[in-house]
Amino acid sequence: MNKKVENVQLTSAEISVLWSTYFSDSMVVCIMTHFIDTHLDPEILPILEKTIHIAKKHMNEVEQLFLKEKIAVPEAFKVEKHVVPNAPKLFSDMFYMQYVLHMCRFGILSHSAGFTISAREDVRKMYKDFMDEASQLFNDVVDSMQEKGTFVRMPFMTYPSESDFIEKEKFMTGWFGRRRSLLAIEVTHLVMNAFQNELGRATCVGFSQVAQDQEIRDYFLRGKHQCKHILNSIHDVLVESDVPNAMTWDNSATNSTVAPFSDQLMLFVMAALSNLGMLTYGSGLSVTMRRDISAMYANFIIKAGAFGEDGLNLMIERRWMEQPPHFEDRDRLAKKEK
Repeated sequence: MNKKVENVQLTSAEISVLWSTYFSDSMVVCIMTHFIDTHLDPEILPILEKTIHIAKKHMNEVEQLFLKEKIAVPEAFKVEKHVVPNAPKLFSDMFYMQYVLHMCRFGILSHSAGFTISAREDVRKMYKDFMDEASQLFNDVVDSMQEKGTFVRMPFMTYPSESDFIEKEKFMTGWFGRRRSLLAIEVTHLVMNAFQNELGRATCVGFSQVAQDQEIRDYFLRGKHQCKHILNSIHDVLVESDVPNAMTWDNSATNSTVAPFSDQLMLFVMAALSNLGMLTYGSGLSVTMRRDISAMYANFIIKAGAFGEDGLNLMIERRWMEQPPHFEDRDRLAKKEK
């Protein structure tokens, strides 16, 4: 490593993405601890163990870099504080695999962002390795689910036989009259958002059964109904264009009412899913060419933003929200007594 590069301080972008990586991976370690303890299918154990191993490795690398740079290491989530030992199984094994698959997709996106916004060579190398590990884990999960016949593919379509050009402005309409059929890229994002909300709905169902705080339990129930509304809206758009419905997977919660995690951790999981929801809705909005679908995505973003904000407020009220890295308030420093 070039000593000149090593002597350059970390930028605000590098600090923020490293902090977020450490925080997110601490959540993964907690969740995987319960999954490993309660899994029933021995064939999924290697996937769960590899997931927790990668998360712990990432946390250790970030922690060592922070200590070297004399940056405070986040408190984040500790297994001994946020995971209930010997708690009954809350979700099915298939949910476990779907959750890991979802986290791999998020990890690949976040690590690629960390790679592209970083200037220091050591941080870029770190995120290049993180991307490679998340990609390999994604491949392992997909291969395992395909072998079991549980992987849900995107809808198939007829191969295009010729090139064509758009001739009418009504290509973008969607409010009134006959709507055009969906584009393949539009279906891709609609189905991805359906998968994500199905996972969110199942998570809310399970968490609402075990949350200790009634206000938090009501929050999870609200999330369940919001996911169901979004799923119905997406379903109606797909059915109108005769798009084959994707097969659903067994993602049901068990009948357990014993919490495997702290309310704080479960709230953070929902906040993370809400933020990821806004990201995927925005991605779908950016590629759709029908006004009615654009309006639908805009509505989804508003609802997800409001839901996520309410979750953050619940955490702040309980002093559960750890302060992310921030710039100094210069006005406050100027007014501070000498």
